[in-house]
Amino acid sequence: MVKVLFAPLQGYTDSIYRRLHNKYFGGIDKYYAPYLRFEPNKEPKKSVLKELLPENNRGLELVPQLLGKDTDLFLFHINRLESQGYKSVNWNLACPYPMVYKRGFGSGLLQSPELIDHILSQIIPKISIPISIKCRLGFDDENEIHKLIEVFNRYDLKEIIVHARTAKQMYKGKAIPEIFNEVLLQSKNELIYNGDIQTVDDYIRLKEIIGAEPNKIMIGRGLLQNPFLANELNGVFLPKVEKQSILRAFHDEIYFEYSNKLEKSHILRKMQTFWEYFSYNFDNQHKVYKLIKKASTIEKYSNRVDEIYK
Repeated sequence: MVKVLFAPLQGYTDSIYRRLHNKYFGGIDKYYAPYLRFEPNKEPKKSVLKELLPENNRGLELVPQLLGKDTDLFLFHINRLESQGYKSVNWNLACPYPMVYKRGFGSGLLQSPELIDHILSQIIPKISIPISIKCRLGFDDENEIHKLIEVFNRYDLKEIIVHARTAKQMYKGKAIPEIFNEVLLQSKNELIYNGDIQTVDDYIRLKEIIGAEPNKIMIGRGLLQNPFLANELNGVFLPKVEKQSILRAFHDEIYFEYSNKLEKSHILRKMQTFWEYFSYNFDNQHKVYKLIKKASTIEKYSNRVDEIYK
């Protein structure tokens, strides 16, 4: 049995989504929150802090993710999260977006293993909860991971989640699980694979490449496209009619929750974003998503959802 970690995706896996995914689908060992960004002279967004409040994440295990490099602020936020009851935190060294890496955050730090080493040396001796890391294979060269693993090996880390792409690849091209396989023997810390697991067949191919069934994997977009995937990887499949009934109930409660949280003018945009991946649960995915995108009012949106489910 493989444990599945739900990767954080900005704009998608907020506290409402996490809580309702756990209610209707389950199968997730741990959910990872979209990153809380910290930097000097700039307060984190209140909305992000609110998303991490334990009362907004009841019934599931959540790992907060931090993005930044100032050691004093790093320690401050780890201690604050521990005081809220969190048992571990994750450091984001994976975000590939230019607005992040150009400021030396996320994957931008992958080009500076010495700085990563310095930050970890200042953080780890002073914290009482474990820290994990999410990284890429490198910034623009997949072989950079070997030097990064050398740095990580100097510390006792809870786990290292490796998205098997470079930062320059963003989310394009193919993941490179073969490189991940190379560093499995190099790392003294637990390594967890992430990248392009969107179907059961993808998972079977991964097992063939690494020659064993991994204890854990992280999945992001694959779970947004198929919320049942975690259970299916462990042999639990439901009839199509039952799946569609669950998906409709999930959609309706998501819509209800966002309707109570957001201004009416923002609900339509939020639900259209939701359907970017939710539409993959229908045979005619492109037609379904196009239908939703063309809805110009929330009333037309509701009518089109009913039409899709006829």
